[in-house]
Amino acid sequence: MCRANVIYNRRLNDRDFHMALRLPKEFVDPRPGQFVMLRPAAPEGPLLSRPLSVHRFTRLHDHVVLGLLYRVVGRGTAMFSRWSSGTEALVLGPLGNGFRIDGKKQEHILIAGGMGVAPMGYLADCLRGRNLGGQRMIFCLGAKSQGELIGLERLETMGGRLHISTDDGTMGTCGTVAELLPGILGGREPEAVELYACGPPGMLKSLASSLPGDFSCQASLEARMACGVGACLGCAMTMRTDGKGVVRKSVCRDGPVFDLREICWDEIVIT
Repeated sequence: MCRANVIYNRRLNDRDFHMALRLPKEFVDPRPGQFVMLRPAAPEGPLLSRPLSVHRFTRLHDHVVLGLLYRVVGRGTAMFSRWSSGTEALVLGPLGNGFRIDGKKQEHILIAGGMGVAPMGYLADCLRGRNLGGQRMIFCLGAKSQGELIGLERLETMGGRLHISTDDGTMGTCGTVAELLPGILGGREPEAVELYACGPPGMLKSLASSLPGDFSCQASLEARMACGVGACLGCAMTMRTDGKGVVRKSVCRDGPVFDLREICWDEIVIT
């Protein structure tokens, strides 16, 4: 756990915010797909930290800057939304197992629904840093409506192709982001493409059912976490094994990134 200070905490729309934190230079460089546990340094804050994906990360000569996207959904994130420049926070991380990047792939397809865009921003940075960006990246971004699309401006600067869908048709294709994929994958060879996805469980379940059989996809799961290190087992989920059995795995310790088809979707309640 290390101390951090808020640099800015910008409102993006009614519920979504982009926060930047200054941390000491000893903070370890995260891998794309990893997350941190965030809580206030003040003793009157909530007991439990909140998990937030790494959205941006910059290392400077005497400190690092950590960028986080979050949506106000409860007491903890509502408290975050009231933080201003200089507010002191406690950060645990980076945590979890992130995305695996295969530099031999010809194309990298990043699929995000709603707040699932948070880890995709940093993943895109890392792909571009490895000279795997530009026309080798394809972004599929979806939301309920145009007003809930976040991260769009930044993805537009990445140089990749951008596909947008909204449930109500107010921007891009009318429908879900999972429905974009068959048309995008048509004519592409599975061994030449790497897919990454993050979004609400309903989106990922739809993606798992519509993904052509020869393609694989790395999926970052969203889950409620109490400890972030696998001690409390509060985020345990049922996963398939190679031997066609099942096993319980913690999203925080074993994930949050899993093979999309490893997840037992029948046991996940979609709200």
